[in-house]
This record gives sequence, C-alpha cells and structure tokens, in this order.
Amino acid sequence: MKLKNLSNYTNQETQDVLTQVKAYLQLEGEEMATISLVNYQEQEDDETDEVHYEVYESNIDIESESTISEVQEHIVYSEKLVKTYKTKRGLLQAMLNDKDVAGSRYRIHSVI
Repeated sequence: MKLKNLSNYTNQETQDVLTQVKAYLQLEGEEMATISLVNYQEQEDDETDEVHYEVYESNIDIESESTISEVQEHIVYSEKLVKTYKTKRGLLQAMLNDKDVAGSRYRIHSVI
C-alpha cells in the first residue's frame, strides 16, 4: 500500500497531545486553550470480524493543570463522528493529508 505524504505520519497518544498543549500554553503565557482533537480510529467488530474506519472530532478545553484522565473524559463526552472510510488506506491517507495546528488542532490514530 503506497501512501502519499508518509512523512506527515505521527503516532501520537492523548498524553503526547496534552504535553504539547501544556507546552504551548506555557510558551504563549495562556491559562487555557480550546483544541480540536481528531481521532482517526480503526475498530474491529468482535461479532462480525469487520473493521470500521472512522474519524471522530472532539472539542476540548485544556488548562495548564489538566490531567490525562480529565482530558480523556472530555474527549468521550464531546466526541462526534465526522466521516467513515471503507478502507484502511483511505483512513490513513486522510490522516496523512491533514495537519496539526499548534494550540488548536491535533490528530491521533487509534486502533481498538
């Protein structure tokens, strides 16, 4: 499977995003940032053995004192399905073509 923009692929976890946002807040001298977290997710259905490729977006507020558990809770409550893909290649290509914007938009890839 040949993917364009493979150099744009970053395997980040929620903890990595939290650390980056906190660093951004410290650098800018801000107390809080509202970010969009885009989750490119692969999820296998145990009953049918089908794999679903979906993109979820969450808008969350992160403060300099926010913990990982608080951020994960906010992600779960604000998560919205944005798009579905039929293939893994389509999902990964969409992720590779997307970009992070420091302080406002971050992307992660999850396999469940």
